[in-house]
Amino acid sequence: MMRKIAIIAVCMVLLGCVMAGCIEKEPQQAASTEQGAVKQSLKVGEMWSIRSVDPAKSGSLMKEKAMIVETLVGANPDFTLKPCLAVSWERINDTQWRFHLRKGVKFHDGTDVTAEAVKWSIERVLNMNPAVKALTLIKSIDVVDDSTLIFTTEEPYAAFPASLEYSNLGIVSSTSEMDDKGVIVKPIGTGPFKFDRFDVATGTLYLLRNDNYWGTKPKLESVIIQGIPDPASRAMSVEKGEVDFTCDVPYGDIERLRATPGLHVEVHPTARVYQLTFGNLTGTPYSDLRVRKAISYAIDRTVISNNTLHGCAAPAIGPVMPSMAWFNRDTKGYPYDPAKAKELLAEAGWVDTDGDGIVEKDGEEFSVTLYTYPQRPGLQPMAEAIQAMLSDVGIKVDIRVMEFSAIAEHMTDRDMKLSAYALAMVPDPDYYLRRIYHSKGAYNAWGYSDPEMDSLLEEGLRTFDPDKRREIYNRVQEKALDEVPLIHVAYYKVAVVMRDNVKGFVFNPIAHDYMLNPEMYIED
Repeated sequence: MMRKIAIIAVCMVLLGCVMAGCIEKEPQQAASTEQGAVKQSLKVGEMWSIRSVDPAKSGSLMKEKAMIVETLVGANPDFTLKPCLAVSWERINDTQWRFHLRKGVKFHDGTDVTAEAVKWSIERVLNMNPAVKALTLIKSIDVVDDSTLIFTTEEPYAAFPASLEYSNLGIVSSTSEMDDKGVIVKPIGTGPFKFDRFDVATGTLYLLRNDNYWGTKPKLESVIIQGIPDPASRAMSVEKGEVDFTCDVPYGDIERLRATPGLHVEVHPTARVYQLTFGNLTGTPYSDLRVRKAISYAIDRTVISNNTLHGCAAPAIGPVMPSMAWFNRDTKGYPYDPAKAKELLAEAGWVDTDGDGIVEKDGEEFSVTLYTYPQRPGLQPMAEAIQAMLSDVGIKVDIRVMEFSAIAEHMTDRDMKLSAYALAMVPDPDYYLRRIYHSKGAYNAWGYSDPEMDSLLEEGLRTFDPDKRREIYNRVQEKALDEVPLIHVAYYKVAVVMRDNVKGFVFNPIAHDYMLNPEMYIED
């Protein structure tokens, strides 16, 4: 009897809580984004650990993958510009641009996207991230009316509209929740999906459909993005059905995954290049142009692309992909020629005098460490292939694989690094070429400096005529190949693996790694 009374009492308490609204709704909302809880839920195995949901810090994740934020300017698959949150823009003079916002767009919290809101969002990024300020050259932003802004740049900048496509400039509302350091922890954007929650412990981001999206309405109800940095683990997760979509699995697994029932594999070219960079071009063997050319001739790009990377790459001709509008059609590149490589090394004084297979100069053998990192599955096997190819011409190479951020602490001036660089995070030739080849370029860590190259790149900044710009960047590409301050090995291809019931995915080559799209859905 007492037991029955106790049970009745508990039920009455629960009923009272429900009626009073004291049972929290958040767990119910969170459960809606768990895999399998709703029919149209996509789970993604992301190749990088997710450490931030602030678009100023994790722009490509928040714009291209999570689809939470959007930029003023978009880009087509051929790297031409298109409207996004801005419907049009025009140049007022050499340092001023007028942008017209798309009307009727609302943030995820229902507030209007106004010129003041856009100004706040962009200025916040410029204040937080000096690299973005250097990229855009924005001096000031003025609001004309609710849907019109005028941007003033520090100097003439022909690529300015393209710079606003940069993912870190995704527009967020000032009502986004921030921590005590001003970092956004709950972003409010305008994209087809909105932030639900971020599980810091598991590195998992949960998204919900934005039913009020201004563009193509998403078919998926929710998306779950989980960071899985290890390529083999990504392959295992999609094979077991733990995730529905992932990319860049070990390339040696691709054929097996293609043959696995329930899976679909696609390989797509993207705007990224594998490149070999030197520790320093001063005071090292690399200061001699003949040595740099010898290393380039020693690399068999076709074997690496077709065999080492299982077709998930294409031999690199130079610093620009042939599919890009600004590619120099007269570019020839460096063919595989180990005999020429040995000849150039000998001319530079590097000769195998003791018959051990390693060339020496002034009693010092040519021995280096090649650094790379694990997240991209092609890097380590490519490093091993390059190790063997350079060994064939007398250069001894040891390989070290470590986290990208740690490489700079260990790498010496005599070492080399193999990495994958994005060619078009901004769809304009200035983005990559100036950062790589200008003496003050953000990516130029090896000390390349040439007055003519600097002059060309600076001229490209202030030249607005498309034909004249093409001539400038054609010359930049020719000079880059002639002087070999770094070596382009192969153009990147992304291997995308999906469950067969994932439909509507369309690969976009402008993506940093991959881009999800609102048309995706799960087939019944």
